[in-house]
Amino acid sequence: MALPVFRPTVKRKDMGSVLSCIVSDRLGPGEISRDLASRLCHLLGHAGGVTLASSYLAVSAALEALGLAAPDGVILPALAPAAWLRVLRDRGLVPLVADVDPESGSLDPARVSELVSRGAKAIMVPHTAGIIVDVEALRVHGLPIVEDASAALGGKNGETPCGSLADICLLSMDPESIVTCGGGAVVLGRSRQTAAALRRIQEGSPLYSPMPDMNAALGISQVAALDTFVQVRREVASAYRQALLKSRHKALTQKNDAEPVLGSFPVVLASGMKDVRTYALKKNVDTLPAFARSLAALGSSAEDSSRPAGAAAEAAPADEPAADVESPAAACPNARSLALRCLLFPLYPMLGKRDVEAVCRVLSTMP
Repeated sequence: MALPVFRPTVKRKDMGSVLSCIVSDRLGPGEISRDLASRLCHLLGHAGGVTLASSYLAVSAALEALGLAAPDGVILPALAPAAWLRVLRDRGLVPLVADVDPESGSLDPARVSELVSRGAKAIMVPHTAGIIVDVEALRVHGLPIVEDASAALGGKNGETPCGSLADICLLSMDPESIVTCGGGAVVLGRSRQTAAALRRIQEGSPLYSPMPDMNAALGISQVAALDTFVQVRREVASAYRQALLKSRHKALTQKNDAEPVLGSFPVVLASGMKDVRTYALKKNVDTLPAFARSLAALGSSAEDSSRPAGAAAEAAPADEPAADVESPAAACPNARSLALRCLLFPLYPMLGKRDVEAVCRVLSTMP
């Protein structure tokens, strides 16, 4: 199989907007920030949306737009970002945590059905590690749905773009997302009422500050090249899967007919992480625990016990709960297992042929 070499195809006018921001004195939020939200609305078929300076603010605005208030319950999977727990608790909402499917890492529909009867008022669902959840199947419960498409933007379920079905779509622009501009987030409302509510929330409080224009301009340039990014990511992921077949480890599985897009390549190890991470690092391939910042990892030493000796500890973001907080996912064995055994390998459009070959060698020879 021929390995891909990425050739950027970002339009000059879009990169020009980045340069214009740099040389101008308008680095705060404004026209370019609104343009990014508008482009994403057009891409995913939402009525309107806003940009925000952080993912924490985006989640908070989404919950407020749905009219949720203490002590409403919110269903979310055990592999959801731990930062979501901070937002829910700050707003007085009750997290109702569902275990995940052990092969895909996605929200387990059977567990959702069990939790609906416990006072749930909404469902929050991320496309974990880029594996696409069947959002339409969750509508049977009649609850509003918040869909985080950050890790799967560009993917499709049939002809339906990932991020287009839920009442609210969250798109983090952090470095690990498919489209990134160094930080911030976009929140989109499917209906006109929800989109109007998001605008009122942002305009009604200085706390909901928009994304700066320079960051938004970077996002616009990447949205313009999204189709190319998706194609390259899929080609690299295919090469990785072929290499992984030679090992005793497995990739997370996309179980329905959706076409996923992976931001990184998630491998479920047959053993612990430490030996594999040390081996990969010796081959100059850096890896990360896939779910070290998830609900399932709270209160455990999953990240620390799997870090190669001598590796610098990475500080947790300020908006995430501390690692010693008792996890609400303690009763979710599938998620806890994946938090200990799932490892991310680098997969991004700027990887060259030699980089892809190096990762393939590691994937096929891991201990």
